[in-house]
Amino acid sequence: MKPGIEHCSETCVQGNSGHYLLWIDGVGGYQVLLSHRITLGQVNAESPADVSLFADISRHHATINRDSEGYFLEALRKVTVNGKQVEKTFLRTGDRMTLGGSCQLIFNQPSPVSTSARLDIVSGHRLQKPVDAVLLMADTLIFGPAPTSHVVVESLEKSIILYRIKDQLGIRYDGELTIDGVSHTQRGTLHAGSHVRADGATLALEAQA
Repeated sequence: MKPGIEHCSETCVQGNSGHYLLWIDGVGGYQVLLSHRITLGQVNAESPADVSLFADISRHHATINRDSEGYFLEALRKVTVNGKQVEKTFLRTGDRMTLGGSCQLIFNQPSPVSTSARLDIVSGHRLQKPVDAVLLMADTLIFGPAPTSHVVVESLEKSIILYRIKDQLGIRYDGELTIDGVSHTQRGTLHAGSHVRADGATLALEAQA
């Protein structure tokens, strides 16, 4: 059972390290990472990786870096991409990464208008956080009915856009938008603990501990 929106923290997003959890009622939960460099590894309390997995891998197994050209994977331990062992490689949509012997993730950049990406665990392993996928946020994240959305939300007629405002997150929606019970005209700023209603969707944001 996924956490509901009532579990959100009341800490302000501003000043957070760029690790967030986003819950979309009826759809799922997502880890949102803003950093241009993220680590992937085994769950470890002393030195947790940004993407922590319950799997037989190193506690710091690989790194994904984002720059102006795209996303690059750097392997610190054994990693294969589409069946070929790599040390450093450029990631493309649909690439299947295998960490160690069996932990598999799919890399996708579904939207042609956003450089943000999505990681899905497809090998049956679990993330430390009870979420469905990891969103690597560059500029914007798109939630909507189109298959090119980072998260498909079929109950929406139009897309919700999550975007960066320096150390905070903003939201834009061309429709009825309510944040923490207050109506907004098309856009507003989010804080950890914010509850958002946008026509047929309900979202909640929290700062990851």
